[in-house]
Amino acid sequence: MRKFLATVVVAFPISLGFGVGANAQEVIFSAVGPTTQDYQMGVAWSNLMAESGSDIKLTVVDNGSVKGLRQVAAGQADIVAIGSPHYKDAIQRSGKFNEDPEDLVEKYKDMSTLFAITTSAAQYVARVESDIKTIADFKGKTLAIGRPGGNAGRVTMALFKAHGIDLEAGDADGQYLKYQPALDQMADGTMDATLVWGGVPHAGVDNASRQMKLRFVSPDPDKLDDFRNNITNGEYYVFQEVSPEILNKAYEGRVQADSPAYFWTFPFMMVVRNDMPEETAYTLVKTFWDNIAKVNDMSPALALIQMKNALTALSAPVHPGAAKYYREVGLMQ
Repeated sequence: MRKFLATVVVAFPISLGFGVGANAQEVIFSAVGPTTQDYQMGVAWSNLMAESGSDIKLTVVDNGSVKGLRQVAAGQADIVAIGSPHYKDAIQRSGKFNEDPEDLVEKYKDMSTLFAITTSAAQYVARVESDIKTIADFKGKTLAIGRPGGNAGRVTMALFKAHGIDLEAGDADGQYLKYQPALDQMADGTMDATLVWGGVPHAGVDNASRQMKLRFVSPDPDKLDDFRNNITNGEYYVFQEVSPEILNKAYEGRVQADSPAYFWTFPFMMVVRNDMPEETAYTLVKTFWDNIAKVNDMSPALALIQMKNALTALSAPVHPGAAKYYREVGLMQ
């Protein structure tokens, strides 16, 4: 897969305070939820900090991205996992942040990121019997594209259009349907494919693979630019490559995976206030990436986290403490 490079900007802290109370070495990381990959990553990160002998204590909580960002702005948490497009919404006072007061939006703008990860992603899975191997093969087929009103359907339409399949024109029958009913219909032979969102392995796909033969259907990596041009905030979407080795291990060979699969997603950034001390940010980042092999070994989903993607498709500038580390390892100039 070709490399997709991101333009990186460095933010400079404007205050010396670090709002976590009297103990400036306590760092609270707000993850999306207790079952999400960023939460699992946070637990691993916390353990690495403890094992390293650092006096920084990393505590993981779950608040969701929207509430978590607000808590970081208020000084009630220090790191939040939030998608690149969603942070862009926050600083533009749009999307789920469109009713936030202006003074809160100004605090969102006074933030930066330590790194980004891509674990959860949108995956297209089809019955082998449907003979769908590429997105072009969806012509005349049926597929579920997520819940009504959800973002997945909108993105799927843009992605398929970049591949010459116009769902709105009826080139394929894209139905607004959640993945579990869609997988049930696939098992009955009345649906050809579905979109699922999540990590690897995905519980729904794992269960379905025990009832029918499945394969992942990937976008063409060369269509990334066309895809981005078809969607709002498209510059923050990426194609995540997942090796056949990871897929075969995750699904024990029940889902066809003879070559890398590509899923669309957006990076989840670890966002902090700009007043986090540089040494704290540096230590957090260095401890995480210097021990990434331990994180990768925890699960197939966390095995997808790679430092080469840490600065890809960011919507926030990089914190100076993190930038110091990335310069040391040659990831930034």
